[in-house]
Amino acid sequence: MSRTTDDRCIMTHSKDPDRPRQALPGLYLCEGHKGELERLVTEYPAYYDDLQRAHTPGGGGRPVHGAMPLAIDEDTARHRSHMAGVLASWCAVVAQDRGITPPTSTEPADMSRWLRPHLDWCAAHDWASDMIAELRGATGKALGMVDIRAHRVLLAARCLTHQDGERCEGAVTITVRGDDWTAYCPVCETVQEAAPYLRGVRGGRWVTAEEVIAIARVFDLPCGPDVVRQWRHRRRILGSRSEDGTVVYDLASVQAYIAGRSAAQKARRLRAG
Repeated sequence: MSRTTDDRCIMTHSKDPDRPRQALPGLYLCEGHKGELERLVTEYPAYYDDLQRAHTPGGGGRPVHGAMPLAIDEDTARHRSHMAGVLASWCAVVAQDRGITPPTSTEPADMSRWLRPHLDWCAAHDWASDMIAELRGATGKALGMVDIRAHRVLLAARCLTHQDGERCEGAVTITVRGDDWTAYCPVCETVQEAAPYLRGVRGGRWVTAEEVIAIARVFDLPCGPDVVRQWRHRRRILGSRSEDGTVVYDLASVQAYIAGRSAAQKARRLRAG
């Protein structure tokens, strides 16, 4: 039976749980939970890789003499195997029900890439709630084992991708996980390099000191909490304000200063070299 425009989202909502939310047309999920499903599938490989980086000698997860290092502990190896199995099982559900060939690779990055174009179809089935719950559980446990928080910075930056000669209309979200920055567009469902967006943002967005430090790292500038406070005190960063006792900084001002300082630093290196 097809869904109507009056149908409600089948998920439980943590805020105002007694207030019903309308599902998107033809789907079983509201806009918020549809977005969560997209984020879970898109970011799944990052959680999987974080386990490798956090629990291997050196923490880098890089090949040693042509071979990847083994995980230090069995719990980590077991959960990585479980994560791959969860994603593979949902790929199998989609492939079987749609009568298409499943992904040939069992790597979460490849399976995530294969699954993303089918998420609207997944959200049109009542088992989408089970899918979200399983992906939540697997990534939540991985996050607890790794202890690397994910931060999202919503940018007023239009997606740079082009399809059929037309530029995508989406606005990207930057996801920060440790030292790893990626850009995600929910319209064209692409995961992209973050650096081009960080060098061309507009005003009206606010970031914490921790996020200022991470942005500085993108430009290869050493930075810490004391440095950020100095930049603010010396008015290198012009826009700042207090939110619930936490100082936040205007993203455009941060970008302008850091990009200019990075360019000056590179120029000095060229003259010295």
